[in-house]
Amino acid sequence: MMVIQTVRGQLTAIDPEKKRRFLLAVSTGVDSMVLLQVFCQLFPEMQKEQVFGVAHVNHQLRPASAEEAAFLRQYCQERGIPFYERCWENPPETGIEASARDFRYTFFADVMSREGYDVLLTAHHSDDQVETMLMKMMREGRLQSAGGMQQQQPFHAGILLRPLLSVSKTAIYDYAQVQQIPYFEDESNHEPLYLRNRLRQQVVPALKAENPQLLPHFQQLSVEMQFANQLIQQEQQQWLSAFVQQQATRLVIDLQQLPTFSPAQRYFFYAGFLQQAEAFTKQPLNQKQLPQLLRLLDEKKGQWQLALHKQWQLRRSYDQLLLEPIAVPQKPAAPLTEVSQRLVLGEGIYLSEKEWIGYFPINEQHIPKKITNWSEFSQDLPLNYSSELIVRKRQPGDRIRLARGLTKKISRFFIDSKIPNEEREKSWVVTNLDKQVIALLPHAFSYLSITPETDKIHYILLYKYQK
Repeated sequence: MMVIQTVRGQLTAIDPEKKRRFLLAVSTGVDSMVLLQVFCQLFPEMQKEQVFGVAHVNHQLRPASAEEAAFLRQYCQERGIPFYERCWENPPETGIEASARDFRYTFFADVMSREGYDVLLTAHHSDDQVETMLMKMMREGRLQSAGGMQQQQPFHAGILLRPLLSVSKTAIYDYAQVQQIPYFEDESNHEPLYLRNRLRQQVVPALKAENPQLLPHFQQLSVEMQFANQLIQQEQQQWLSAFVQQQATRLVIDLQQLPTFSPAQRYFFYAGFLQQAEAFTKQPLNQKQLPQLLRLLDEKKGQWQLALHKQWQLRRSYDQLLLEPIAVPQKPAAPLTEVSQRLVLGEGIYLSEKEWIGYFPINEQHIPKKITNWSEFSQDLPLNYSSELIVRKRQPGDRIRLARGLTKKISRFFIDSKIPNEEREKSWVVTNLDKQVIALLPHAFSYLSITPETDKIHYILLYKYQK
């Protein structure tokens, strides 16, 4: 009577006030027929219709499918049990297992919603659990899924319960024999075409022969893995809430704000971040990308990109890690090094739709009204400056004087100042007619542009830009 006691105990735990309605997923195999018989014993005749119903999917993949459906339909009618059936009309040519599962559970959810059932019950048992755990370990190799099926989990607006998950297949067969419960054997379960069948027929029996305690050991392992996952997920949620900023089109981590994680904490923080990225982008990610990400972070490079998908990337920009769409490259109108303009004293010019630069006597500035509130970067210039300046993009070898005895290549200045690549390409170099750099806009002015205290200021170089 262990089977009926196990089911009764779990029903009492989730429904102490006996107000829930249960939908049983029944295939006519021994497992689900035993579960159905247990419910028939637990609930008196007058309560069956109010308490539980049976849902069956006819996959139409085997000649016996129609016979099984007819048997179950009559079985339920004779006992006054509500019966819900759906046929799978158009199975795909590939991926049949996954597609069939999706079809079944969509049907179960529809019945629950339409007929007012709170709990869906399936007849998965402990042998199923071992097979599932082995499959997950082989296919995914992830702690998150290796714990196998949960005894109880949310399902749409209700609960999915697996009350036989701690019961062995042998115990179920024994119960069916003692109670003389009719059932059908699915001959496709013996075909080696599917991985689960090969594990069931070849691997699991060999493991049981090595250790008869295989099932309880896997049951304990499953419990511990699921509890470990719960603890990890609780920590991940706290970390992600604290350190990941969600913006309209991207996720941002300020790397400087991260605490000193242990190696284990660091691993699961970024594992959780990639899970959040998967949900944010609605695109499946490759699990190989986690070790790639950790390796790039270990290299301490200030800037790099890691493609997660053809449309999304992770990009490090010094102290920030960003998940963002991959930008479509824009072909410039001309090579950047060839863009050069003369700036005459007393005039201003637009460098782009969002950039303007002017060179004026100190009290004669003429700034267009529409750019008045744009960001500003300016420098006063002494009298000895020429009446004409050159504005261009940076060129190889450009140097800027930062102090009396200090000059630095502009490329090195960018690196030392941790200026991202995209900002570097937007920068402008201003030189005098002697080709000396007097400004790197909007980042720095040359020491040459600094006005000695004894000089009278006559000019101003004014750069306005829209962020």
